[in-house]
Amino acid sequence: MPKRATTHSPATRKKAGIVQIAEHLGVSPSTVSRALRPETAHLVRPDSRKAILDLAERQNFSLNAGARMLRKGGSSTITVVVPLDENIFFSEYYGRLLAGVLHAASARGWGVHISTLQRGPEASLREAIQMLSISSSGVIYLGEPISAEELRQIRGFHRPIVFTKSALPPEVSIADAGLPVLGVDNYSGARSVASFLIQLGHRRIGLLLGPSGSRDAVERRKGYLDMLESAGAKPKPEWIFEGPFSADTGRRGFAALLKSAKRPTAICCANDEIAFGALHEATVAGLRCPQDVSVVGFDDGMWATACQPALTTVRQPLADMAERAVGLIAESTKGTGGTSRLAVADLPAPIMIRESTRALRAAE
Repeated sequence: MPKRATTHSPATRKKAGIVQIAEHLGVSPSTVSRALRPETAHLVRPDSRKAILDLAERQNFSLNAGARMLRKGGSSTITVVVPLDENIFFSEYYGRLLAGVLHAASARGWGVHISTLQRGPEASLREAIQMLSISSSGVIYLGEPISAEELRQIRGFHRPIVFTKSALPPEVSIADAGLPVLGVDNYSGARSVASFLIQLGHRRIGLLLGPSGSRDAVERRKGYLDMLESAGAKPKPEWIFEGPFSADTGRRGFAALLKSAKRPTAICCANDEIAFGALHEATVAGLRCPQDVSVVGFDDGMWATACQPALTTVRQPLADMAERAVGLIAESTKGTGGTSRLAVADLPAPIMIRESTRALRAAE
């Protein structure tokens, strides 16, 4: 009489995976179970926890039934890592990226889990991401920028994961990241907007820049300066101001520019929020934009056309980037688990010309 086929419930298959990991490492199944759960992982010795997480990563083991379903063509959940910031949902950059991920995931029938990266004092970046990825089908990292050492830790990650270029350290080449990376061409975008101001006749151009630790800020700064220097319009040191990507940087930076013996006729801002702060401070000082000063931003979020005057800025294709990130996760789940080592860090960032800029007359 032929053997009747047996079926295994998700709980049985999960238990089998835990038992296999336990047998391979010579630990108890309960130790494996504790190590794979964030609420109990601290109860397991760090060396044992690392060995368990590394093996689970290599085997693409998942606690989430939905993650297994996606690999078989069903629905599941993508985890998006974001910074622990109370203003995250008001940010043009993060808000638009998250909205893009939600739309792209929804079109595929998937859910999205938004998470901060919970790390204990002894947990490495890789361990923290391993813990998150066990309960999802893939991770999109939009979190705080990581260091070169943390990048070394996470290089060659076996599970589906996508990083944004903004999260990588400025000194590391994208080609050497060893991870799938998506990002916009900050350098060319900054060059194009500086070139546009030069074409309008501006030679006294100030720079309100982002923080030096930010890859985006570093690339945009280089783009502005390379173009201005090549055109013989290198800014004076007092025309360059650096700070966080915030409206306050725009306000303080513009106030500092007003103290110059001869103020700039145009200002390049490292993002739209800085530009909004500069526009506000200009109004407070009794200056008109663009009649007295032209202002350009970098982002092109919804407020760029709502402000007065509408902001000339560089558009980041964040919806396209989000779609590509979700698509990479989807493609990788059909294979062996790891995301293909694709780097697309030069998505075009075109200039959007609006009312906050004008051409100078010859006498100005």
